[in-house]
Amino acid sequence: MSKTKKKSILPQWALVTASLTLLAPSPVSVAQELPPAAPSSAASPLANLPLRELEPTFRQLGQGSSMMLRGVESEGNVNISIRRDELVESALLRLTFTLSPALIPSLSHIKILLNEELLQTVSLTKEQLGTPQHVELPIDARLFTDYNRLRFQFIGHYTMDCEMPNHTSLWAAISNESQLSLKLRQLPLSNDLALLPAPFFDARDNQTVNVPIVVANAGDMGQLRAAGSVASWLGMLAGYRGNRFPIFENQLPQRHAIVFATNEHRPDFLKEQPAVTQPTLTMMSHPEHPTVKLLVVQGKDDAQLQQAADALALGKAALTGSSMQVTKLEYPEKRKAYDAPRWLTTKRPVLLSELVDNPSDLQLRGYALNNTINIPARMAPDLFSWKGRGVPLQLNYRYTPNSVSQHGSLSLSINDQFIKAYPLQAADDDKSGRSTIMLPLFEDGSTQTSSDFRIPSFLVGGDNQLQLGFQLPAADLGRCRSTQPTELRAAIDPESSIDLRGFRHYLPMPNLAAYANSGYPFTKYADLSQTSVVLPNHPTAADAEAYLTAMARMSAATGLAGVRFSLLNADQIEKARDTDILLVSAGDKDGLLQKWSQDIPTLISAGKRTTHLLERAIGSLSELFQHAADAPTPATTGLATLEGEGPLAAIVGFESPLHKGRSIVGLTASDDAAMGHISRGLSDSTKISAMRGDLSFLRAEQVESFRVNPVYYVGDLPWWQRMWFHLHNHPLALALAGIATGLLLTFLVYGALRSLAARRLAGRNNV
Repeated sequence: MSKTKKKSILPQWALVTASLTLLAPSPVSVAQELPPAAPSSAASPLANLPLRELEPTFRQLGQGSSMMLRGVESEGNVNISIRRDELVESALLRLTFTLSPALIPSLSHIKILLNEELLQTVSLTKEQLGTPQHVELPIDARLFTDYNRLRFQFIGHYTMDCEMPNHTSLWAAISNESQLSLKLRQLPLSNDLALLPAPFFDARDNQTVNVPIVVANAGDMGQLRAAGSVASWLGMLAGYRGNRFPIFENQLPQRHAIVFATNEHRPDFLKEQPAVTQPTLTMMSHPEHPTVKLLVVQGKDDAQLQQAADALALGKAALTGSSMQVTKLEYPEKRKAYDAPRWLTTKRPVLLSELVDNPSDLQLRGYALNNTINIPARMAPDLFSWKGRGVPLQLNYRYTPNSVSQHGSLSLSINDQFIKAYPLQAADDDKSGRSTIMLPLFEDGSTQTSSDFRIPSFLVGGDNQLQLGFQLPAADLGRCRSTQPTELRAAIDPESSIDLRGFRHYLPMPNLAAYANSGYPFTKYADLSQTSVVLPNHPTAADAEAYLTAMARMSAATGLAGVRFSLLNADQIEKARDTDILLVSAGDKDGLLQKWSQDIPTLISAGKRTTHLLERAIGSLSELFQHAADAPTPATTGLATLEGEGPLAAIVGFESPLHKGRSIVGLTASDDAAMGHISRGLSDSTKISAMRGDLSFLRAEQVESFRVNPVYYVGDLPWWQRMWFHLHNHPLALALAGIATGLLLTFLVYGALRSLAARRLAGRNNV
């Protein structure tokens, strides 16, 4: 979701257009015809440049639910960012909204503003109130800048006499299915490496980062290894947006792309280029479309190609000009476990100010507050809190008190799961609060003292959101107010902290929730130094795309480009013995999964799939709060073999048959087309949230997860804590262990007393 940012000045190309004259718009009824948008002055000189259409809904722009505006005066906004290499040529707002049926039409309306410039006021007739309405509003393209705010201000009145400012009949609802239709003209950029990561990634663009990868041959392991480093870099930048990397073999796409080549293996369009002698990065124009840019990563051999890719991914080169050579590259030291930049450290308390981009993200303001402060709080997914009190959150907060603020509250949630609410105080009491809160961490942990709520483990440890909601009503000034209500403010103190010190790491595996949300176990080391990626002996473009998407997803979780992984083919599997393995294979062409068929929950090959009999999927509400070891598993271990042509993809997890305690995550599908379900699923937050257990089937838009095989554990618990943890699910064994321990102590004490008595008797006899 994009954040509100300071509006930038108009770009230089806009300054040379005709001067902009804005006419003050007048109120308009839905029944009236709206005036056409002013023609873009930039359209004529740029008419020959490529044009694309973008039609995001408010939901896609970050508005998760309908925008509810309440009271006499209230407002909401939607943020829109425009890429630096694009110009808005025309814009159309398709607004869907509903106004309260109790409003007075002549006094009630909605103001629509873009970057604080009034676009229109929209009013309704009495007959149109209370039912959804649709308005199409052209917007002058010259009003758009890099970062834009589309603001809606609701003015509502329900009586001609004295009225309550917060009466329940004063409301307007703006649907998040409202849509902004944009025509964007692509602007020419110079061939300058200093522009990187643009145009391949632009922070202003909130869409999925889609970067074509061009190779001479999709089966070239050297080029795929270099592409993995660059994909990891782009994934780190893209973060929540997600990535796609369509593979083009010896052909050029019609949009910005990254090309990998060596002197011996390069696409045909580079055949006439001179051979390189050093690792080289070059920005060049598409031979057929001058506005499209190609980043060419080159080396005389695979080693130099990898060096060029790593220099780009690690940001070790000061890039300027159209081409640069990497003459020397010093790699950073290997990362330590659990030191990913985006994960909360367990070495010290972490201030909440460190988790947001701007101090203003911790503040709210308005005449009545019913808003939430969202703070990202990504943790390692294997934090162990069994029999612990939870995660301490030292929370300091401030707010504007008034005569009715004692009716307000501060509610605490994580990932939309409510934890606790704290009452606020009235004006004559203290004006600030301080509290130490224990956040329940995992489903296997004890709840906090005042709450029996538990947060399931697949919600904690991924892309978490700590949500602090202030509900603070406006002061009651009576029905006939003569003064403007006081603006209320609320803030979380930046010195508030969350403390993970003392937590150990221990997790039941396989755990596809931990993989999908955090890339675990591979991201335990953020540089992926203990990760091996295994591709088929002859990988297809679909295999390569799934592999690159998975690499980007892991770096999005850690905030670091992982360049120390090993890329192997199926015949080299023994080299991955003491590592965690990410296995990518459509149709199990090399029989590697067939070799391990007794260890995996399902085997999918071309036209055939063999699976353990599955009784029911994980996902019912009762199972969300259970420990993995307690979760029900199928009563039978029988196998079913099915044959058919329907596409099916699966993500499977199991313990590595090569090394005890190591894990394998397999991305597999019935064919190349089905492999695309995995590539898309790993960039879809809705599908990611449905992945758990040790088996997830992906069919078109549906994800079903199962737990088939018993779990095993990875981590670093002391032996005594591990023993008690595993015995707590077996009361009979625990009782027998207690009896055995008691008998052992009894015999030891009895033996010691007999020995002591024997020595005393022997001493008397000697006398």
